[in-house]
Amino acid sequence: MNNKKALIAIPLVIVMIIIMVSFKKDPEPKTITAQPNQERKDKSVPYNPPANASKITGLACENYTKRPFAVMYSGDAVARQWFSNLSLADFVLEMPHRAVHGDPRLMGVFQCNTPTIVGPMRSGRVDNISVAGSLDAIFVPWGGSSIAKGILKKGLIDHIDCNGEVAPSGSDGETCFRRQDISANSMIKASTSIPKLIALAEKVGYRKETTLKGYAHQGDLPLDQRPEYGRLRVKFGNENVGVEYLYDKATNSYLRWLDGKKDLDYATGKQYAPKNLITIITKKDTWLLDTDYKAQGLEDPWDGVDDAHSLNDSGGYPNMQLGDPWFDTKYEGEAKFFLNGIEIEGTWKREKGLENQFQFFDEDGIEIKFVPGQIWMHALGHDQKISYEESAQRAAEKEQEAIEKEATEKTTGTQS
Repeated sequence: MNNKKALIAIPLVIVMIIIMVSFKKDPEPKTITAQPNQERKDKSVPYNPPANASKITGLACENYTKRPFAVMYSGDAVARQWFSNLSLADFVLEMPHRAVHGDPRLMGVFQCNTPTIVGPMRSGRVDNISVAGSLDAIFVPWGGSSIAKGILKKGLIDHIDCNGEVAPSGSDGETCFRRQDISANSMIKASTSIPKLIALAEKVGYRKETTLKGYAHQGDLPLDQRPEYGRLRVKFGNENVGVEYLYDKATNSYLRWLDGKKDLDYATGKQYAPKNLITIITKKDTWLLDTDYKAQGLEDPWDGVDDAHSLNDSGGYPNMQLGDPWFDTKYEGEAKFFLNGIEIEGTWKREKGLENQFQFFDEDGIEIKFVPGQIWMHALGHDQKISYEESAQRAAEKEQEAIEKEATEKTTGTQS
């Protein structure tokens, strides 16, 4: 009988031990700061940039140590047929230039190439100045909005004004000029020359060498790994200015179409074909006379602007929330990137300060590595949109990647 009791007691003791172990207090969990850029595998294509690589494009560049020039292009439909040498720009910015509509104006940033004719030119905006500063570029408009000219008058960015309103002026007929070889109106003939801008900037005493840190780069995806198809549509303005990009597998670039026609560079005869596309949709504000900006911790946009121009320009020009150091409250947001035939969802960030460049990350926090070549950035108002179509093969790959990512997150969560 005693042996039976002992045999019964042993399992009871085991059960009690199991229960006690189960209820044993776990140690305090460690606080771990998630750093997805270290946890995620970098899937970019290896690339060894040449010693003289441009900090913008990643390509070999004779002028890789020199400061670029950010030249304002017109966005008018009648002027686009005369666009000259924009295809040679290292970086292109396309964004709205009026508050009442979203019709775009462009800015070409030239470092590596130095074409003798650039234009048709038009006036600049505050956001153009801000993006030019982020690339350590000398800003070159043909005039500007009153608030933009106010910034230039304060000497907040190195610039050359082709319209001659804000010194230093480029309106000498040589640095900035109206070309005579095209049959267009006087405004469309407004142009400049990069070699002449370089000479004038040296005469003025602007710093020659760039301080730009630049962007990270990766290699082109091997041909057999590139998708067969991709189409990005960008809608601008009230009149639905239609911009499309069709991915070209052979060149690993994005052929640009405007209103259903090939968008061609008048000077080179080539269709625009950037290697990298950035799209940012952000809040589009405007400046109003009855708003107290200083109470918001911002600078007064009307400081130095006369009454007549203040009244005329109130509500007239857009202020895109892209992290400018004077009038913005937004310094990061969502973005999409298109390169190597792939759509990448992510974010943009920028520290406050004119000289601070934009930073771009994918949704896991890994820095975007651009393909060597031209970068074309679209900054769109919140009332505008983009759409993207891809091949069924790529869609299936993305679905599989999402499944793998979810599995990795579950495994990481279990281990932590």
